[in-house]
Amino acid sequence: MAPDVNLNRPFDPRLFLMDQELDRGVGLLLAGASELTRAAEKARRKAGLSKPEMQILMTIRYWPGQTVSELRDSLGMTVPTFARILGQLDQRNLIEKEVGSADARQRRLTLSDSGVTLTTQLAIVLRERLRLAYRSAGPDAVDGNRRVLAALVR
Repeated sequence: MAPDVNLNRPFDPRLFLMDQELDRGVGLLLAGASELTRAAEKARRKAGLSKPEMQILMTIRYWPGQTVSELRDSLGMTVPTFARILGQLDQRNLIEKEVGSADARQRRLTLSDSGVTLTTQLAIVLRERLRLAYRSAGPDAVDGNRRVLAALVR
């Protein structure tokens, strides 16, 4: 049975490495990711994108130049599903594929101008939701948060 994680309990910063606080941090990260996804839902539907299409396009927007296999691996999609969705995005002229400089078999992905235009509204929604959270937390907390997230994705 999973331990109870109470996200509303007072936080004692001296205990940040205890299991309960680490569980609480994981819970907050997951809840934050869900909140960002929920905030972008209306813009996603308005753009006519499925959730996997949005996931692929937004990942390319924030990390352009990944190879097809790097992106597929980072998103954890199966080869057939990823290939089908990427093909659909390519047919809609939302992405561009460039031949890799070190390996001609590789294709590096970027957004086309249409892809940038389509994802800009989603990016604005995400920025505004994050801006509210940052404003509420203050610059010191934002700095700490950014350092934690950067260490997490290294």
